[in-house]
Amino acid sequence: MSNTTNVLSRLFKRKSFLLISACLIIFIYHSYTSITDLQNSNKPKQRNNLLPDYDEGYSNSISSKLSSSYKSSDTINSHNSNLLKNYLKELSQYKPNSQILNDPEYQLEFTKTAVEHNLVSLSYLESLVTIQPKWFDEVKEKHSNVVKLLKEKMKAIKSQKETDPNHYSNLEFHSIERDGAVIVGGHINDNTWLALVSTRLFRKAGGVLPVEVMLPRREDYLKDREICDKYLPQMNAKCVIMEDILKLSDNIDENGNQIDNDEINSEIWIKFYDIKRELAILLSSFENVLYLTPENIMLKPMEHNIFEKQLYKDNGLFLWTDYGPRTTLVSFYEITDIKFGNKKTSEFGLPLTEELNKKAVEIKENHLRDKINFHDLENTLPFKQSDASEIIINKRVHLSTLILSLYYNLNGPNVYYILLTGDKDGGFGHKETVTAASHVLNNPYYSINTNVDSNGYWYGDEFHGVSMLQYDPIVDSYSYEAYMDKYSKKGKHKLTYKNYQRWLKQSNERRSPLFLNINNPALRPIELIKDNIVKKENGDRIKLISDTPYFGGLFERDIWRVMNDYICHLQLDSDYVKKHFGKSGSKEQIEFCNGEMKEHMVWVSN
Repeated sequence: MSNTTNVLSRLFKRKSFLLISACLIIFIYHSYTSITDLQNSNKPKQRNNLLPDYDEGYSNSISSKLSSSYKSSDTINSHNSNLLKNYLKELSQYKPNSQILNDPEYQLEFTKTAVEHNLVSLSYLESLVTIQPKWFDEVKEKHSNVVKLLKEKMKAIKSQKETDPNHYSNLEFHSIERDGAVIVGGHINDNTWLALVSTRLFRKAGGVLPVEVMLPRREDYLKDREICDKYLPQMNAKCVIMEDILKLSDNIDENGNQIDNDEINSEIWIKFYDIKRELAILLSSFENVLYLTPENIMLKPMEHNIFEKQLYKDNGLFLWTDYGPRTTLVSFYEITDIKFGNKKTSEFGLPLTEELNKKAVEIKENHLRDKINFHDLENTLPFKQSDASEIIINKRVHLSTLILSLYYNLNGPNVYYILLTGDKDGGFGHKETVTAASHVLNNPYYSINTNVDSNGYWYGDEFHGVSMLQYDPIVDSYSYEAYMDKYSKKGKHKLTYKNYQRWLKQSNERRSPLFLNINNPALRPIELIKDNIVKKENGDRIKLISDTPYFGGLFERDIWRVMNDYICHLQLDSDYVKKHFGKSGSKEQIEFCNGEMKEHMVWVSN
């Protein structure tokens, strides 16, 4: 009996010990996790939608054993900076010889011929510019070398992806976040102020994408620190200083002069306003980018799911058109080795169905030259000029597009702007380069079929165009398919450009506005009031934005409220305010706010 008791006693003690030990372990674990949670509660939470880690060996400063799905932004920025400089150095090797371009013997000869009946024919385009063979051969050879270089790069990237499809190639620009919006700021043209207003209205419309305002130089940040440090972060937005990413400030003295022999660094800033779009997209934190000029206002929510649409997945690039017909020279196609056809595949820019394209017959030579819009022929660029106020792009899919567009802009004024516009001064050639680059490389893109609309105001008997109304590409594609389904069997005469645009306007649901580019004039409220734009000398007041089926007077009221909030209620300390009032909160600013600004706010709110 006693032996049995002793055994039970030892067993009980052992179980008690095990139970007490288990409780102690649980207590210690919960105490540790509670302390850890408390410590972590004051730390910023990491996003969970960041892109996978890039290739091992890419950065010696971070262990390849890290299991997190991102690298530090400093490391990524360093990689992107070095990669951009490498691309620029390689592109500079294929810059057309300036001695040939500037030689009087090989100068381009221009004629000024007006377009008749909206017919931009092959013979008309050939009449605009006479190009000497030496000039042509020089540009063509260098272009062929650049395209060959890019194809080799893309082939290498594809090869690396076949090994590990989830990792970035060391030839690609790396991203911290998947989706986001990019706006170019800077104190020149008050772009940081305009970007602030655009971002605020973007959020008001329901847009949830993170926003990066890309500043060219640190000087731009110092002039608008309050915008960057206080107001943008309130809206999940921030300033990004491109000069810092590119590490150019280390090579600039106190007078702003370059102190090394890096010609590429110098060229970046000499050409900045020609290449700002590509730089901003490539150096941003995002893979899928909504690019906006600072004058652009979002009219409805822009969410992450825009990038999940099949139309976007199939193309990776959405492009919008401008008002006028395209005048890209025939020589551009010859230089870039694009073989345009002698079959008509669109009607004044309206793409014809695949069935009708198959039925397209070869056009006779005399009609081909003089009776047909050249940019309705197969393999040509879109019939309408490009507008680059907004672009939606996957920079991983369209890396080669962006680099070739960069090349076109670096050599724009003397070469490619002329070729793309047929204009001696290059016109708005910088708007055409992304479309042209994608087309030349045979990269997919979707060009909006819905016409841009002008919005503005009537004063007296004159209409003043202020802004450009651009439409949603997803709705655009649905409307195009619906129109073709309805009319393609009723004969080709029904499938005309005019009929289609008229049909779109018959129902509001067939068009959905996405952007309002307010650029003539832009949203600079002090000038709008003081320069007698919204208040005429005779006391008449006007609204900049006309009512549409999609928005009315309250929309302009809300814009003025946003501008009034920053300038008057918050007394924003910014370069834009200081330029007019000397300093924020000055007597002149207070008088302006309590007088002219208040008067217009009351009027526009009625």
